[in-house]
Amino acid sequence: MRSSLFRAAAAATGEPRLRLYQYAICPFCNKTKAALDFLRVPYSTVEVDPMTRSQIKFSKDYKKVPIAQFHDGAVVGGSTEIVDMVLKESPSSDLSAVDTAHFVSDEARKWNTWCDEKFAVCVYPNITRSVSECWQALAYLHKCPEFSLPRVLLTRGLGALGMAAAHGKIKKKYNMTDEREALYSAVDVWVTEVGDKQFRGGDRPDLSDLAVFGCVRGISSMPLHADMLSHKGFGPWYQRMSQALAAQARLAAAGRA
Repeated sequence: MRSSLFRAAAAATGEPRLRLYQYAICPFCNKTKAALDFLRVPYSTVEVDPMTRSQIKFSKDYKKVPIAQFHDGAVVGGSTEIVDMVLKESPSSDLSAVDTAHFVSDEARKWNTWCDEKFAVCVYPNITRSVSECWQALAYLHKCPEFSLPRVLLTRGLGALGMAAAHGKIKKKYNMTDEREALYSAVDVWVTEVGDKQFRGGDRPDLSDLAVFGCVRGISSMPLHADMLSHKGFGPWYQRMSQALAAQARLAAAGRA
């Protein structure tokens, strides 16, 4: 009953239904946010300090991001797990505009897993090839009100060094010789799978569309983003996804009016 009351209150007021702990450039955090945006689920975000991770010390079993803390106190870690919990706990009226059977079909889940294992893991090593690239990637910290300027500069400087040092380890972990080649090979696989359809899911986006889109949207301030969108086939799909998300945002705003 308590959980139902929380959900009903959130739906009625439009207040955030969950708090998402994130790194702003994390592909897994961004695929989660893309799915929540499409499902029109209100949420707030908390930027986690990448040096101390003090904001997620409350989580006993899951120590990575994303982590979601729901209104009823439930804590869920993992991008797909968070979306599954939202689908499970949301009143059916909230999801009336979404064909959930299509959204999380077996094929959608298969390609969502592919995104986790083949696509998302290529993003990080492609924005951390040098200390200067890592410094640029961490520029988002200046927009985080949770951090003072001295803390931002310290975290950005030490973080850039740490990320650059981890670059080779990440490549080795995922058997990458050339990170750019690995990324664009994954892009080619995705473009082939979408084919001549509007979306991978057909005439409507599904979970896998939101997963790949979110990974790329999360690096929109970086040069790699424009490079990826210039890829034949990928850019047009991405623009259609942007339009689909914008349409959902308009519907969400109209519902709160």
